[in-house]
Amino acid sequence: MRTRLTVAKFTEKNLGKNLTLNRFACIALAGVATEYILYGYAEGGLADINKLDMLLQGLGFTQKKADSQVRWSVLNTVLLLRRYERARANLADAMSMGKSVGYCIGVIEDSVDFTDI
Repeated sequence: MRTRLTVAKFTEKNLGKNLTLNRFACIALAGVATEYILYGYAEGGLADINKLDMLLQGLGFTQKKADSQVRWSVLNTVLLLRRYERARANLADAMSMGKSVGYCIGVIEDSVDFTDI
């Protein structure tokens, strides 16, 4: 029942303004965006893009609308990762050292100037 409510929320008229869907899409494509930022291209991530595309089509998006959502999500994620590069780099270091989730959250909080948000 809860899933149906969520899907109904996503398929309302204001699909492009749905914050939950927009956030989900950005998170789903964060790996692709990070690879692009670090290396100038993204070899991986096609599976992530295809899964997001299938989800969007399952929610009733036309192919044109799904493509637009994917493009917006990638662009927005790249912009966010560039804006918060220090937080991303510090988080990557903490994760590579095997730090706990709580520690990693602290790293993000310590790396971001919340007056800038």
